[in-house]
Amino acid sequence: MEDEAELILLGYVVFFDAPKSSAASALQKLEQLHVQVKVLTGDQKSVTLSICRRLGIETEHILTGEEMEELSEDEQLLAVEKTTVFSQLSPGQKSQIIRMLRENGHAVGFLGDGMNDLAAMTAADVGISVDTATQAAKESADVILLKKDLNVLEQGILEGRKAFANMLKYIRITASSNFGNIFSIVLASAFLPFLPMTALQLLLLNLLYDILCMTLPWDRVDADVYEKPSEWSGKTLGRFMRFFGPLSSLFDLATFAFLYFILCPALLGDNFTELSSAMQSQFAILFHTGWFLESMWTQVLILHLLRTKQLSILRSRASGVVWLVTSAGLLILTAIVYTPAAHLLGLAPLPLWYFGFLAVTILAYMLLVTAAKRWYIQKYHTLL
Repeated sequence: MEDEAELILLGYVVFFDAPKSSAASALQKLEQLHVQVKVLTGDQKSVTLSICRRLGIETEHILTGEEMEELSEDEQLLAVEKTTVFSQLSPGQKSQIIRMLRENGHAVGFLGDGMNDLAAMTAADVGISVDTATQAAKESADVILLKKDLNVLEQGILEGRKAFANMLKYIRITASSNFGNIFSIVLASAFLPFLPMTALQLLLLNLLYDILCMTLPWDRVDADVYEKPSEWSGKTLGRFMRFFGPLSSLFDLATFAFLYFILCPALLGDNFTELSSAMQSQFAILFHTGWFLESMWTQVLILHLLRTKQLSILRSRASGVVWLVTSAGLLILTAIVYTPAAHLLGLAPLPLWYFGFLAVTILAYMLLVTAAKRWYIQKYHTLL
């Protein structure tokens, strides 16, 4: 075959993969969620600038891979903070920038779909790819987007923040509630001639409370939770637990005093020390039942009070699932003391006037926790 010769140039055919019309608005939404967007690409600088301008990405600060190599390590750490666009990068330089951002304290996600992105995806906290990417990229990714649309990222971030907020609710509320229970048991054991609750009753109470708390993943969250990312800190968990846990113990102690000095003697005709062994056992059963109910009601109440930083639970109501399950749990556990199953659990029916005391206790507890929550938020500027 002879070589072609004497050809006449008629023009050029340009292949341009234009950004989707939804991409620019999706990036703006990410910025509103306080997610900083940076572009790391191996493309030429001029091509990168053209694409970024179409997407509304700030291009005042741009660095090429060659310019990065000329900087010292300290200068690079500063450059990755203020630079928005990086072009003409090698795969190794992409992963290096990701590691530097993480060293600077950022949580970093990287979206890529090719072989040149593998190192950066692995170096990031979250590697993201699409289902049309290379097989190697999909295998390296932590998250694969089934829809090639940047708006999916926004939806994923919102769901992630909601899940994280609800996880914090569960951990902190459960920890503070358990801390309060343990504190109450220790104090009661030092003064009472019997344990304030049997091991079986404690296990049942904690089991059922955990079941109620399992509805929290379906709970609503306050609007400000979506605005910016939250951070996990064991220090704030300890502070939260030590602050709110003992509040329930105050009402536990008041309940102990009411049961030991008023209710049980009124029902059995005398103080504990003056009763026979059989009557003392009945005294303890009534006492256990009284605290079982008070502890259950206050634990469920604290779940609703501390699930939001709003001072009124009516301004940030729990989801229908949470309301339904917690209400059903309260009714079932309250009613169980009036069924034959109560005997198997070491519980006994209580007179109706006990619930008058319980109502006053719950109201006072609600007022104290609300006041404490207000002070806590004013001091630490957060609740969960």
